[in-house]
Amino acid sequence: MDGNIIDIKRFTLHDGYGIRSTVFLKGCGLHCAWCHNPEGIDNRVELWYLPRQCIHCHTCLEVCPEKALSVDEVDEQSIVINRQRCTNCGLCVEACPTNALAFDGRRLSSEAVAEILLSDRQFYSESGGGITISGGDPLIQQGFAREILGLCKAEGLHTAIETCLQGSWTIIEGFLPLVDLFIVDLKLADARLHREYTGHDNGLIRENYRRLASLGRDLLTRIPLIPRVTARRENIQAIASFIAECNPGGRVELINFNPLAENKYLLMNRDREFFRNMSPLDAEELAALRTVLEAEGLSTIKEHRV
Repeated sequence: MDGNIIDIKRFTLHDGYGIRSTVFLKGCGLHCAWCHNPEGIDNRVELWYLPRQCIHCHTCLEVCPEKALSVDEVDEQSIVINRQRCTNCGLCVEACPTNALAFDGRRLSSEAVAEILLSDRQFYSESGGGITISGGDPLIQQGFAREILGLCKAEGLHTAIETCLQGSWTIIEGFLPLVDLFIVDLKLADARLHREYTGHDNGLIRENYRRLASLGRDLLTRIPLIPRVTARRENIQAIASFIAECNPGGRVELINFNPLAENKYLLMNRDREFFRNMSPLDAEELAALRTVLEAEGLSTIKEHRV
């Protein structure tokens, strides 16, 4: 089976146990306002324009068969992409001498992905690591993700997926025989706020989390710390209480806000107003939130940035 991926990162240290390789798939069931991989929300491969790399030669205009590219009427140099016309044929990408035009992902077969992942099996073995499928969210390209996991599992590798659990239990059941570790993102405890900031309430997510925990599955829960939104004491307290109820003593990781994600919104010509005046939490703020989790009997692990 073929699928669309953003990237494959080798030798990662924050996506499960030991040294791992992580596959980032395209497509997600949520539309978080702060998404640090916005190119992963849509499961289609799309064309990016990187204005800082453009030398304004306009070679791309000459090769585009659909006339989907034009010169910006304001600065009379930059390129504008008409996405209704663009067919992603790639001719402009091939012709661009500076890679100012590039795709935000690529299409590969499950066998090709597994071959890349299996090439580092020695490092997994020596470090107690394995492979992780992230995104986006692997629940969207479920068949593709399961094929990759199955190929790696057959070779004895430890497997993990990172998911927000926004999908039916039937979909999640299909992953149970193939996944050793579920890395689950919980963002907001309040259903109304969850809908406001992600596009869906959290009812399905909470129910899926309860069912996974009741099966005794290995769970690592992650909470992204978004200033003024998720990084509020009352939100962390509510999430901590929920986890303690479903998964007593469970491991929780706080993911500090990373302002570097804003640059992706610039490249994708998307509004960046949401990120205005946001900065990572300082050490004292992080310690205070970890105390909230630990007071519920949860195990906190060293945080890292999104």
